[in-house]
Amino acid sequence: MRYIVMQAVAVGAAVALTACAEPPAPSAPPPSFAAVRPPAVFVVDASNGGGDTAAQDETPIAVNPANPDNILTGNNDFNLNDGCGYNVSFNGGKTWSPTLPTGFISGLTKFTNDPAVPGTGSFDVAGDPAVAFSPDGRTAYFVCQAFNVTPPFQIALFASRSSDGGLTWSSSPAQVSTWNGNGRGKGSNGQFPDHESIAVDGNPASPFYGSLYVTWVQFSGLQGTHSPVQVAFSRDGARTFSVPIKVTQGPVRNNQDARIVIGPDGTLYLTFDNGIQGGKGTANYVVVSRDGGVTWSTPVAFSFYNNPVCLFPPFCFNLSGSPFRAPSSYPAPAFDRAANRLAVAFSDIDTDGRAKIFVMSAPADRVTDAGAWSRPVVLAGSGDRFGAELGAAPGGRYDLSFYDRGYSGNALVDLTYATSADGGATWAATRVTDSGFDPSLYRTRFIGDYNGIVSLGAGAALAWTGVGTTNGVTNFDVFFGSAKP
Repeated sequence: MRYIVMQAVAVGAAVALTACAEPPAPSAPPPSFAAVRPPAVFVVDASNGGGDTAAQDETPIAVNPANPDNILTGNNDFNLNDGCGYNVSFNGGKTWSPTLPTGFISGLTKFTNDPAVPGTGSFDVAGDPAVAFSPDGRTAYFVCQAFNVTPPFQIALFASRSSDGGLTWSSSPAQVSTWNGNGRGKGSNGQFPDHESIAVDGNPASPFYGSLYVTWVQFSGLQGTHSPVQVAFSRDGARTFSVPIKVTQGPVRNNQDARIVIGPDGTLYLTFDNGIQGGKGTANYVVVSRDGGVTWSTPVAFSFYNNPVCLFPPFCFNLSGSPFRAPSSYPAPAFDRAANRLAVAFSDIDTDGRAKIFVMSAPADRVTDAGAWSRPVVLAGSGDRFGAELGAAPGGRYDLSFYDRGYSGNALVDLTYATSADGGATWAATRVTDSGFDPSLYRTRFIGDYNGIVSLGAGAALAWTGVGTTNGVTNFDVFFGSAKP
């Protein structure tokens, strides 16, 4: 969720600092080292267009299944529109649509990037982007939350549609969450939907082919539980949505970071992290739906954290160095069709005090059997690794991206791509970025709560928050990369 400076905030998610008030970020000194990317890695600043100098962060990515040259990313956009930004490419990521002046989802906020032109929405701020395409590639989907920062603090999730590959978007988004009043930007007693994600059923053999699923957690104490996992689905291409279904009940509470992946038969596998006894991210859970999201199995804990990576200053920050906010510990799922297994990657601080990436998996028909999960494979480096994003290619190759401080003596943040050809047993890693940066030097100190990855036949498409310079101002931008094993 977007970053905000608050006078009274409890531990949990937060809402946005208004973009129009953001002063230019300082230009950080370049690192004293550099590395040459291998020929198999291509990187471009996707949001650094049209003179934009404001920050962007949180970077989902989607590739059009009917046209892999059509790639869509989203972001929290700290320009005047204060909303959900996007960039789209039609040439495989070589060039991207500009951030300014119109690279934001309409129909959400009251602002545009022109002070003289009002927005078409009724909310002050929008954020937490999620993106996807329909199976036939004819429709792009964009889901984000929109909220007001004054009483009564209305907030809700909305879904937008595009029929031109993500270049332009509908001006009347469909509402996804049904509760939208009396919002509060606090995690302990807050009232808002958070960290939504999208999954689209692109499996022709599935009885729910084409369905769009949105999942999130509802910070609200709704019906006596704190931050229950919710799911809503659409069978008509995001024009309308079902009433949200509450997935978690009773003692399974204090949840966050819900995501869905889909098996070839349409079975839904939803993972999330859960704060046992009130501590965020101490266990990873999985639930399953075999009827298109209408009903769900009882949640089962399949892994427990040693010490979850916590990057949410000033409330928690357990890595070395100056504090910044970034992806913490959460489960990132992927479905391995070749082996018919559910794989999950997550970050954790190991017993030696270093944050590492862990990958584990289970047979698809036994994911709710905690004993069926494999022992975690550890991806350790010479620096902290966190913010894991996992994909599985049709042939069974695993693709993984994560932030990595191992190229700089554990001082600066880079991005690493890792790949496995044996179901996650062994991994080969490649540095993606050619220099690192220190997020704590910039205005928001926030590089997003998540990144994006899509596994394709020949390689992976990646999106993350990095640092770019425009008109002499250095700030957070959305970066795109393609990597081949």
